Amino acid sequence: MKILVTGAAGFLGGYLVEELLNHGHEVVGLDNYSKYGKVEKSYDHHPHYRLFQGDAKDVQLLKDLITDCDQVVAMAAVIGGITLFHEYAYDLLAENERIIASIFDAAIWAYKNKKLKKINVISSSMVFESADIYPTPEGEQLRCPPPKSTYGFQKLACEYFAKEDWEQYGLPYTMIWYCR
Repeated sequence: MKILVTGAAGFLGGYLVEELLNHGHEVVGLDNYSKYGKVEKSYDHHPHYRLFQGDAKDVQLLKDLITDCDQVVAMAAVIGGITLFHEYAYDLLAENERIIASIFDAAIWAYKNKKLKKINVISSSMVFESADIYPTPEGEQLRCPPPKSTYGFQKLACEYFAKEDWEQYGLPYTMIWYCR
């Protein structure tokens, strides 16, 4: 299977790319190196891996990269520590919404016109930050008050992108939560 991974050079992306390659998949990576800069990875020269430097808001670039992919993993995002969440709350929300909308636009196009079968969206346990049921069952993030942090709210918005994309266009999706 051929998989496009946005945010491929990031912390989580690095682990995911390595696992996908170890399981025999072909991986196309996209990253703008905004978080760590260029960091050499052990699999950079793997014959089934190609990494492109670029902006995940560039829908045409995404279409070029996704054209012959079976799946996409939407991981690209502006990230940072708690200071970023508070000092740059608007910028974080606005930029990440532009990124996820661009990835979904390209995925919808590839699903309708090429061979894309599925989008996988990386979310965060922060979507559950306002929940009052512990352990929090899947789906509770859609019933409890919205997350208080910009980061949690933006990750919840990603889940709505996936849900509404499925309802309108039929593109299958998987939400993948991680804990910080």
